[in-house]
Amino acid sequence: MQIDKNDIRLFPAYEDVFYDNIPLHRQHFLPLASINLRCINPGRNEWLHLVSVKEMYDGRVGESKEEYHTVFTQPDMLGFDVVEGKYRFEADWRYFNDYQLIPADQYANGFPEAEIEYNMNEAMYRLKKAYFDQYGQLYAGDFSRPGIQVSDIRRLERLRALTPADLEKDAISDYLAELHQQRPAGIFTALSPEEFPGDWPFEALDPSFEYIGSMDGYGFQHTAPEGISLFYSPALKKALITFDNT
Repeated sequence: MQIDKNDIRLFPAYEDVFYDNIPLHRQHFLPLASINLRCINPGRNEWLHLVSVKEMYDGRVGESKEEYHTVFTQPDMLGFDVVEGKYRFEADWRYFNDYQLIPADQYANGFPEAEIEYNMNEAMYRLKKAYFDQYGQLYAGDFSRPGIQVSDIRRLERLRALTPADLEKDAISDYLAELHQQRPAGIFTALSPEEFPGDWPFEALDPSFEYIGSMDGYGFQHTAPEGISLFYSPALKKALITFDNT
């Protein structure tokens, strides 16, 4: 499927994705891509967004926060109100852990693995976004750096030290380059009118939800979801993001 480049925005700005409360949305989310629905249905002109979370690490997102679940926000499923083409997280913010960015002068203080990985995801996203902004394309290199595989906080320090120029020196991965060529907009693993490549999760919630598309998160963060899928109910003005990890 050929998609007009004006209908897809990669690494969109937080202010273009989230309607209000930008600091809290920035604390927890990573904006991956925005899609205008006219690219799958010429009669529509609405922007929706695929997002991931910074605290992706071990287990399902939000699975230990049952008291903050809603009908549309569950483990590995996030609900958003859609307001003027932007998102507002619809559940209690305590659904997420209150992780923060670790300042460089506090590396020696000791942090739990989950919080270090939260920072790794944020740092990798920032690096890949900077690469895209500088070179105008998705990174398709062989990101092989044993120093970032260590089990302590040194991996965060080393990741933060990398620049887009460092990535540009990496050998091209033929596998990634081919994927970017094959996938719509370089990212989508499936896109409407294709069928959702999984078990339809929303019949019990509301039949008005439609499938928009899916991607993986490997090109955007350190610990990445294998599948990120977007669903939308025009009747409810509600967007749902689901994560798939085997």
